[in-house]
Amino acid sequence: MSAEDFTEDARVAAAAYRLAAVADGWESEPLYQNEPEECAAKLRSRTGFVMHVIARSPDDRPERVTRRVPEGGVHVWGPDGLVVRVGRTYSREEIDAGLTTCNNCGARDARTFRYSFAGRACAACLPEMRRLHERRGWAD
Repeated sequence: MSAEDFTEDARVAAAAYRLAAVADGWESEPLYQNEPEECAAKLRSRTGFVMHVIARSPDDRPERVTRRVPEGGVHVWGPDGLVVRVGRTYSREEIDAGLTTCNNCGARDARTFRYSFAGRACAACLPEMRRLHERRGWAD
C-alpha cells in the first residue's frame, strides 16, 4: 500500500495498519500539527524504519478542501532511507524483507541500490530505473 487510495476500504486498512504497528512497538506521533494522529501519523521503529500513515475520512477534511473523500495510504522507508513496499496488512516480516526486495521486479533476497531520491532496485533493474527516473536535471 505504498500509494494513497481514495476509498473507504483503503482508509480503514491504513488505520488498522497503524494500530497493528503501534501494537508491535512502533512509536507514533502526529505527522502534521493541525491534524490528529489517527488521520496522519509518523511512526518510527527501534530498528530505524520510518512510516507515514494517512487515514482520513471525508469528515476529517478542512472546509477549504474541495475534494472531500476518504483517503488511506502507508509509506515505509528503511534505515537506509530507501522505500520499502508494503501490502494492505501490517507484517513486520514483510517490512524487514523489503530491505532486500527490488521494488521494480520483486526479486527477494537481492542486494538493492538507490535510484532517484529513495527508489530501491536490484542490480538487474538499476540501469533501467535510473534511465527512467534520473534524467538530466532530475535532482535540481
